[in-house]
Amino acid sequence: MKELAGICGLYCGACSTYCAFKDKDLVLLNKLAMARNIPAEKVACEGCLSSAYRLYLPAESRDCDFRKCAKEKKVTWCFECTEFPCKKLIDFSRNGKAHHTAVIDNLKEMKSLGVDEWLKIQEKRWQCPHCGKKLHWRIGYI
Repeated sequence: MKELAGICGLYCGACSTYCAFKDKDLVLLNKLAMARNIPAEKVACEGCLSSAYRLYLPAESRDCDFRKCAKEKKVTWCFECTEFPCKKLIDFSRNGKAHHTAVIDNLKEMKSLGVDEWLKIQEKRWQCPHCGKKLHWRIGYI
């Protein structure tokens, strides 16, 4: 499950690409494919820490700077870096995308609670308390 703890502090379990691929949600896969102008079978992601890292992610994630940086610095998550939080991460958290605003706080929580505990909290957070359906950063229920 650690592949759902993004290097930058995002929770991959609330990403429409990840969820559509994992759940084989054909409606959402087709919607994402149309938005990206690619075939639905190319919409895939298993989390940025998975061994089967996929290239057909949103355009801004294809060549993830955080993935490259973590590899260079020999860390798994940004909170393990001596430069945390760096300018790149601060800029990312302020780029206008609502789900990016919490990445620094998420990384601090990951560090203090441990990644496994943080993931348990995120799994509960991104689930409807009434029906149990998964929630998504941008589109609510999926």
